[in-house]
Amino acid sequence: MILYEYEGKQLLANAGVAVPNAVLITRENKETFDVATLHFPVILKAQVASGHRAKDGGIIRAADTASFTTALQQLFSHTVCNEIVRAVLVEAYVEHSEEYYLSFSYDRTKRGPVLVYGTEGGSGVEERTHTIVPLDPENTTVPEGTPFPPQLLSSLQELFFSADCLLLEINPLIKHGDEWIALDAKVHLDDAAVWRHPEWHLEPRAPGRELNQRELAARQIDVDDYRGTAGASYVDLDGDIAVLASGGGASLVAFDALYKAGGRPANYVEYSGNPPKEKVEALANIVLSKPNIKGLWIVGAVANFTDIYETLLGVTEGIGHAEKALGTSFDFPIVIRRGGPRDDEAFAMLKQKNDPRLFITGRETSIQESAAHIVAKAYTATPV
Repeated sequence: MILYEYEGKQLLANAGVAVPNAVLITRENKETFDVATLHFPVILKAQVASGHRAKDGGIIRAADTASFTTALQQLFSHTVCNEIVRAVLVEAYVEHSEEYYLSFSYDRTKRGPVLVYGTEGGSGVEERTHTIVPLDPENTTVPEGTPFPPQLLSSLQELFFSADCLLLEINPLIKHGDEWIALDAKVHLDDAAVWRHPEWHLEPRAPGRELNQRELAARQIDVDDYRGTAGASYVDLDGDIAVLASGGGASLVAFDALYKAGGRPANYVEYSGNPPKEKVEALANIVLSKPNIKGLWIVGAVANFTDIYETLLGVTEGIGHAEKALGTSFDFPIVIRRGGPRDDEAFAMLKQKNDPRLFITGRETSIQESAAHIVAKAYTATPV
C-alpha cells in the first residue's frame, strides 16, 4: 500500500519526527476553507500516489491569498501524474540551507533491510551518490558515521520495522536551526502485514491513475481475509481474454506467452498462497464482470501447496455467479492449465460437469502451448 504524503507524515509525527505545520484541503471542504488562517508563504502539494509530481506541476509555492487561490484551483482542476487530485496538503514554507536524502528499504542484492542516505536531497536525487548501510532487524543499534542525530535514526528505524514498511523515504530531510524536519514522506506499507495492523483503514489507491470499480472490488477481497492472496494485484487491461493466473513468476511467464501467441488479455491478476474457495470465487466473479470477454484462461505453474481442487471449485462457482448477475450464459471457451495438490480430483470434478466450454490440461501441457490454445479457441467465429 502506497501512502499519500499526509498519511506518511502522520506516521512520522506519531513517531516523534518533526514535520511542517500543515492543513489538508479536500474537494469536499475546499469551498469552506478559511484562507485567513494561513501564514504565507505556503507550499501546496497535490496528494497523489505517483512520484515526480513536482515535474508535473503538482507542487506550487504561494506568497499571498491571490496566488494561493489560483494554485488551489489549478491543482484541483487538472490531473497530476495522470491522477485526479482529491486532496491538497498546504504546508508552511520552512527556510533551510541544508537538505538530505534518507530512506529505509529492502535491498534484494544485499538480501535485507538497508539505510540509504545522501548529503543532497530534493529533485533528481536518483542521479546522485548515496551511502548504503545494511541493517540487522534483530539488532536495532543505530548505524554510526551518518550526519543524522542517533535519536532521529532510532525513531525512524523503529517505525520502519514496527509499521511493516517496505519503504520509508524522506526527501528532503532538512536541518532548520537545531531541528531536523521531514519536508516530504514516501511510505509503502507491506500489504501482507495487514492482519497485524487493525489500525490500517486506508482506501485502495494506485500510482498513475484512478482505480476503477473492478479494481477496487478485487483489492477488497484480501482486506478481511489474509489466507492467501486473490485480487490485490488486479489491473484492468484493454483486451478480451480474461485471465486467472496463479503464482508470481509463472503469471508473468503466462502473460508473456499470451501476448506472444497473439492474445489480448482483459486483465492482469494472480491468486496464490492457497487462497480458500470463497476468495477465488469472488475474484472470478469480478474478472468475468467485464464486458465483451471472448475467453477465460486459468493458468499457473505446478503448485507446491495451493489446493487445485479448492481453487478450481471457486472458479467454477464464480463463473455461475457472474452469469447470474449478468443475466446471461457465457458462450466463450474456458482453457485450464493447472497442476499441483489434488489436481486429479479437480479435473475429475470438472469433467463430470460435461461442460463443452471447458478445455482441461495439466502439467503435461506447457504454458506456451496453453496460451496458443486459448488464443485459437477465443478468436474463432463459432461460439462454444
